[in-house]
Amino acid sequence: MFSSYPYAYSYTTYSMPLYSYFLPILALIVIIAGGLALYFLFVRKPNHYQGAAAKLHDALTFRTFYTEKLLRALYCITVVAILVSSVVLLFSNFFGALLVFISGNLIARIVYEFALLLLVLCRNAQEINRKMGPLPEEPAAPQAPPQGTVPPSQPQAAQPGAVPPQPPQSHTAPQNNVPPQTPIPPRQEPPQPPQQ
Repeated sequence: MFSSYPYAYSYTTYSMPLYSYFLPILALIVIIAGGLALYFLFVRKPNHYQGAAAKLHDALTFRTFYTEKLLRALYCITVVAILVSSVVLLFSNFFGALLVFISGNLIARIVYEFALLLLVLCRNAQEINRKMGPLPEEPAAPQAPPQGTVPPSQPQAAQPGAVPPQPPQSHTAPQNNVPPQTPIPPRQEPPQPPQQ
């Protein structure tokens, strides 16, 4: 029964060429090296380019947002797709078509408005930062004395020509330099002659 079968099966081994092993690794190395070279040679530097290079620099450093235009175009495509699908559904189910048209447009509007809202907030924050300029540097905080120093407990012998140590001053509010006032004695009346 098996001998009359016209085809004979044979096992062949398939070997992949040698370059198919190294080509993905080489492509990965070229991708990483090219990306790093583009970043360090072009994107990291300030934009002093002109023409198309300046636009490319702005696109690579995300100074220009293309997502807003893309989202507006995708919203228009989504609205037309909802309209066409509701017209197609109109011939089989009127209420289903009406539901798809109303709810589809409402959901699409909410989703795209939320996405555009995030982009507009980011763009407005960039414009505010650009108008304000760099922030002024904060003043340096006063340095505390090192913790390890302990004042001497016994006074040292005075050396000739050395200035004697001053006692520590308390940090109180400054007072006006007004001399102390002497009490004023009560006013005395001159003696009156006796009346007759």
